Amino acid sequence: MIKLVVNKDIVQNHFEELSKKIEGDFSSISIYTIEEVLKAIPQKLHEISIWFDALSNDEKIKFDFMIKKYENFTSKKQEYNAYNLAQKLDVNVCPYCNRNYTFTTTNSGKNTRPDFDHFYSKEKYPILALSFYNLIPSCILCNSRLKGRTEFTLDSHIHPYQDSFNDYAKFKYIVKDSSFLYSENGFKLNLETDNKRALNNKKDFALDVLYERHKDIVLELIQKREIYPDSYISELMKNYEGKLFSSRDDLMRLITCGYVKDEDINKRPLSKLIKDISEELELI
Repeated sequence: MIKLVVNKDIVQNHFEELSKKIEGDFSSISIYTIEEVLKAIPQKLHEISIWFDALSNDEKIKFDFMIKKYENFTSKKQEYNAYNLAQKLDVNVCPYCNRNYTFTTTNSGKNTRPDFDHFYSKEKYPILALSFYNLIPSCILCNSRLKGRTEFTLDSHIHPYQDSFNDYAKFKYIVKDSSFLYSENGFKLNLETDNKRALNNKKDFALDVLYERHKDIVLELIQKREIYPDSYISELMKNYEGKLFSSRDDLMRLITCGYVKDEDINKRPLSKLIKDISEELELI
């Protein structure tokens, strides 16, 4: 849920490996070079999509071969493929939902990798089927079950390579009655935002509905706040810093079971929820 940052060498390698596999004279059907298309940053993707929308159907269909090239890319038989890219990216938690791991393993008989969601639909925009910044490493639930064929654009949704959902939305708990200390029924859990694009992400990935199933985590944090007052946390720091953990952040990760710094929440599922509620509770 934070902005994905990528080494430019990975983008360059993606271009170099795929451009030589794309047959035909791409420039003869596009005003953009294959390098511009494969390396297009999110804003450029948007520009290309607008150009593509203006083409006739006969002109658009000429780019359908790019979908086949993408299908080849997802095959492990290719020298450079989706597994290679996923391994280089090393994105281990879905950037859309922050609920599911997206580990890549390629050293066993049962290889796994994240799905690659096409931010701009490859069916509608085949020209962008292999564009680096159009391939969002994500969990299968977000990609196939929830987003499906919903159309995304930079104007309508948050693009993980451009913006951080974490900057626009926060989890809040609202006490309903005194049972909030021992019962999930004693409080409400809200994912609050007034940003239009964040609201669309929230709706299309069913984040409010799915996170209702994680109210047990919130209840545990409420209870932990009672168990770990500031004085006890200070005592733990005094007794164990340099022995069991090197910093207060390490201790708080141990207590909350999540990463508590903004830049780290993509390291473990549910860390955004844990961080936001821990801040509400003044636990961190």
